[in-house]
Amino acid sequence: MPKPVVFKSSSVVYFQGDVDDRIYILKSGRIVLRSRDIETGQDINDLIQTGEFFGVKSALGHFPREEDAVVLSDAQVVQFSVPEFEQVVTANTRIIIKMLKVFSNQLRRIHSKVSSMLNQEDQVDPAEGLHHSATFYFQNRQYEHAKYIWQRYLELYPNGRHVNEVRQQLERAGQSAQAQSSRSAAQEVSQRRPGEDLPEIGKLYFEAESSFANEKFDEAIDLFQKVIEHDGQGEYKGKASFEFGRAHFEKGDYAATIRHFSQLIKDAPRHPQMAELLYYIGSAYGRSGSVDKGKAFLNKARASASDEPVLRRKVDQAIARLEN
Repeated sequence: MPKPVVFKSSSVVYFQGDVDDRIYILKSGRIVLRSRDIETGQDINDLIQTGEFFGVKSALGHFPREEDAVVLSDAQVVQFSVPEFEQVVTANTRIIIKMLKVFSNQLRRIHSKVSSMLNQEDQVDPAEGLHHSATFYFQNRQYEHAKYIWQRYLELYPNGRHVNEVRQQLERAGQSAQAQSSRSAAQEVSQRRPGEDLPEIGKLYFEAESSFANEKFDEAIDLFQKVIEHDGQGEYKGKASFEFGRAHFEKGDYAATIRHFSQLIKDAPRHPQMAELLYYIGSAYGRSGSVDKGKAFLNKARASASDEPVLRRKVDQAIARLEN
């Protein structure tokens, strides 16, 4: 049956590119859907109204999410599976009519933009078109698509004028795809119930995530530490190591946060979540009273998060708090 879920401010309900079959209705709080205009490249922010469904099209159509759903202030939503949603909708024609109006307006906007693009007289060079397409997918977190297109660019235009840039971006896309895959795996594990067919170390990781979600930070820290020490194959070790540092941060132990994440950076100078590590170190320094050090790390985090708009906004907010 549908269940209520609470999201804290600055958290993310889902990311663009995620694939799942959950549909939500906003009961309270503020959530915004953030995407990018395919024609202008500008950010689009659609604020969800109380009582409004979101995540409907991608869930029903079984295709990746088209936007980030970001929580602006503590929010409560009701989460539906597709069958649950269909049952509710078929029993309430007003919901169907409201959704048809919303989808109709969206289709009109899309039709207008497509017509505008088709009427453009400028011809785009094929190499430029490939590069621009890959850049668009990269900026919208669809890293595997970006990787494929940039690889084709290098195959087709080995002497193209963007070759050096493409090689650099291809490496970044690979790192980002790996980080995205790790986040998805962590999310999948955290959504499973205790007792499901997980390896013992996976069950331990799930318990740690549950403790963290319930703000039992000392308990979470102890469990994450056990995962780190006993996961010989390393499937959960990297994820637990990152969450271990976050648990210290949320607990308010900023010295431990700084020590742990600084050591992670030393051990893995090309860590796939480098921008987030720098964000937490900078925030921890700032909250400890070391404003200059905090700003220095946060500025590094901002530079490293050029392809992560949600994280960049968090970094900007943290910098603004230090400057006030």
